[in-house]
Amino acid sequence: MKHIYIFILLFTSFTAAAQSIGEVEIKGSIKVPAEADAQGISIYNKTTGKGSVSNRNGDFTISAGLNDSLYISAVQYRDLLVVVDKNMVSTQILQVEITEDINELAEVVIKPHNLTGNLAADLKNIPVLELDLPTWSAAEIMGMDYTFSPDAQTGVTNPGMSANMEYGFQPIKIIGGLVDLVAPAPKDRSQEIRRARAGYDLLERELLNRYDHEFFQEVLKIDKEEILAFIAYLHKKGVSHALLEKENELQLLDLMVLQSTEFMKR
Repeated sequence: MKHIYIFILLFTSFTAAAQSIGEVEIKGSIKVPAEADAQGISIYNKTTGKGSVSNRNGDFTISAGLNDSLYISAVQYRDLLVVVDKNMVSTQILQVEITEDINELAEVVIKPHNLTGNLAADLKNIPVLELDLPTWSAAEIMGMDYTFSPDAQTGVTNPGMSANMEYGFQPIKIIGGLVDLVAPAPKDRSQEIRRARAGYDLLERELLNRYDHEFFQEVLKIDKEEILAFIAYLHKKGVSHALLEKENELQLLDLMVLQSTEFMKR
């Protein structure tokens, strides 16, 4: 009987330890500065790869376990890293306060002349070079510190000629260009379609594996029937596959929140 009692005690201890180590649903609250917007702040669990977004009151829920790293980020606020401790796991509550991220403008240096603000005086102090262009050689003009851009006097560039073929032409290139205009290669077109389809399939698979339907409905306010249409909308907008990397999760969440608003305005 004594052995059974010890076994039950050990089993209970192991069960309690397993529960304490496992993930729990943490209810979080983010306090922002007065008059600031608490909605749309991204919360990303770097350990599990799961994410969440705060509502207008700064509230959110996210699954996390002991020692998980939670990144809290938004464009207008300073990024914050929170490591989940035993108290957070036991109470399942997280309260944080973030501050606005104030970007200081870089110093502007005006040179090489010191301006006083007095236009008449500044005009006298700035040296002016009188140019007699008709007497200048082409080498002297091209040696000036100036970037020459095409204008109305610039000659027309012939795509059939290379840069070092001013008086020649390339008939093969001209004929090839005309053929491409009349009848584009069907093989290239089919490859382009396959690449676009593969890109969409990758985006759809990654987003649906990471976020459930409740995330799209509750956080992004997108109906269940519109989820695939929203993913297609993101693909059409040219979402970079680099955002699907784990370290770019925060940027992906920010983009999805922003684009969901535009998607609903269609």
